[in-house]
Amino acid sequence: MNDTPAPNTKKPDNQKLEIGDDLPDFILPMMEASRQFIQNEHNLFARLKTFRPTRIMRGQADFSITVPADFSEGASASGERVIHGGIFTILLDTILAYTVWTRLDQFMPIATINLKTDYLGHAEPEQAIKVMAHCEGIADDVAFCSGKAVCAETGDVIALAEGTFMVGTKGRSSASRL
Repeated sequence: MNDTPAPNTKKPDNQKLEIGDDLPDFILPMMEASRQFIQNEHNLFARLKTFRPTRIMRGQADFSITVPADFSEGASASGERVIHGGIFTILLDTILAYTVWTRLDQFMPIATINLKTDYLGHAEPEQAIKVMAHCEGIADDVAFCSGKAVCAETGDVIALAEGTFMVGTKGRSSASRL
């Protein structure tokens, strides 16, 4: 995967991508294609300051993320504007899905069946966030995943998520979206 930030993004640190040696062959090319789509076409992800994988292992994915102020709302108890919680639901859903693919031996489409997100804290705009996710296992074509978003500086938990994903779904072709 290309470690160069996309235009209009800044790289928060010099951390290299840690890649597991037992990943299926399709993972890195799929992630590169995903990165291109996310940074160029997806309205939410294209606006993030950073959305960069830092660790991809079998059943695990960690990302470094910085969310700009235009995704903020209201104020926290300290009076600071905070990032809307829905952003973390979308980010966790996406990164949990990545962990499912790292568990598979061949590429298969997946779909979110259920996603539960609990908010324990908040993040301020431009704050460095780490998202860490795990695919616990796959049984009868259903993947079980968990993850969390934390403040990169303090480790304070912002959100926890648990999700299930159907493996092997038949999706529409990208041409059907036109």
